[in-house]
Amino acid sequence: MPLLLVDALEPAEAAALRAHLASGCTRCASYLAEADATLAYLPFVLEPTAPAPAARERLFAQLNQTAPSRVEASQPKREHVLKLPRWVRASLPAAVAAAIVFISTVQIMLYMQRHREAGMLTELTDVRQTLAKTRQFNSELTDQVQLIQLMTSSSKQITMEGKEQPKAFGRAIWDDKRKSWHFRAFNLEQLPTKEGYQLWFETPYGRKVPTPRTFKPDEHGDAYIVVSLPKDVGPVSKAFVTDEPSVGTFQPTGAVHLYGKIE
Repeated sequence: MPLLLVDALEPAEAAALRAHLASGCTRCASYLAEADATLAYLPFVLEPTAPAPAARERLFAQLNQTAPSRVEASQPKREHVLKLPRWVRASLPAAVAAAIVFISTVQIMLYMQRHREAGMLTELTDVRQTLAKTRQFNSELTDQVQLIQLMTSSSKQITMEGKEQPKAFGRAIWDDKRKSWHFRAFNLEQLPTKEGYQLWFETPYGRKVPTPRTFKPDEHGDAYIVVSLPKDVGPVSKAFVTDEPSVGTFQPTGAVHLYGKIE
């Protein structure tokens, strides 16, 4: 059937096959339709290959070497026709057609398999991203619940307002169970790479106690840290935030961005 579609049969064989199909043979008609569909898919599974730059020169060089001269062209030549055995000529079309169908089927299956694998990888990536977002949401929700519990049960809280940054604000909440301060800030501006924000606590006697490390807000300007103060600090009455070198300092040197007193 593929040889009929590509006009590769002898005229007599093609005419006989067309007459057989015209008689209404459903089986052969289905074979013809299958071969037609297979040939239609061939352009989509074959990868185009550009010829080498020197292909044209090599082609003309071979033509010049093998082209007969005018004298040889004017002399009649004997034609030697290689005749294959009858059984070979009878079975060759079917073998060629089967080979074409087999190769086309394999190419189509490989093409479909590659697209199926690409789709599965895309779906897997989407699932992983959804799981990561769900974990992040659960973590943030847990932090919010803990913060609400602390706000309703804590006896010490410090609400801080923006100084250098009027839109910024923060809150420090004492966790009596963990003996530490939970600090949250909002709407802070981003700082240069080698700078960071540092949280300070101040005692009623004016002693300024730094937290062990600086922090930086996220892309929304929010930050959350939990810090513990040395035991000899005693009670605190104020808290404030300054901008300092990223390694931190022992005395405030930068501008005060947030400031508040204990409630």
